[in-house]
Amino acid sequence: MAISDESIKLALERGRYLDAIQPRAISARFVNDRLILEFDNGAEVAVPVALLPPVVRQAQAQGFVSVQIEGTGHDLYMPDLDEGLYIPDLCARATFGELAVAA
Repeated sequence: MAISDESIKLALERGRYLDAIQPRAISARFVNDRLILEFDNGAEVAVPVALLPPVVRQAQAQGFVSVQIEGTGHDLYMPDLDEGLYIPDLCARATFGELAVAA
């Protein structure tokens, strides 16, 4: 199936719109059994490590995880594990669980 120029244009416009309204993460750190995300709008989200992928849970339990913000504040990268997470999806799953996955 070919993608039309119009479809590409609409997708880019939607991306720019979402980029303008979505808060961006400005810091991320592990504290005990939580991943703490701080956003540029002042919000802070604490995600239980139990909700993270197994490779992250296992490494964090052993104290081997560093985390970086990438993707203009929309992505987390853990270079020790070569593992990345998309922050909007992570926050949705942490707050709405399977409902977020189905959306």
